[in-house]
Amino acid sequence: MHQFRQMMTAGAISHAQPSVIKVGGVTEFLKVAVLADEFGVQVIPHSPYFGPGFLATLHLMAVRDEGLIEMFFMKRPACLWGDRIAVDANGHVAVPQGPGLGYEPDRDVMEQYRVA
Repeated sequence: MHQFRQMMTAGAISHAQPSVIKVGGVTEFLKVAVLADEFGVQVIPHSPYFGPGFLATLHLMAVRDEGLIEMFFMKRPACLWGDRIAVDANGHVAVPQGPGLGYEPDRDVMEQYRVA
């Protein structure tokens, strides 16, 4: 949070890219977002994740008026979330509506890649 404040106070950035995983979780991410709003800085989270960090980022950005999310793109042999976090033809990803982060991981995928 402190470094984001320094950058914004100095007028050094027009876009902030907090990572929910690296800034200290949901609460700290939201503090950075509020600060960015105060300074007129756009929030485009750094989220090269394809697991819980990505799902948390989706939820955090869904409550904002506007927002883009950096999407990690790679062809994976398997995904814990199946096609549920796939990008549609317009570049949108549906926000999961289930409890917690919205999706239960695919247990078959976990079993397939389990290391004993």
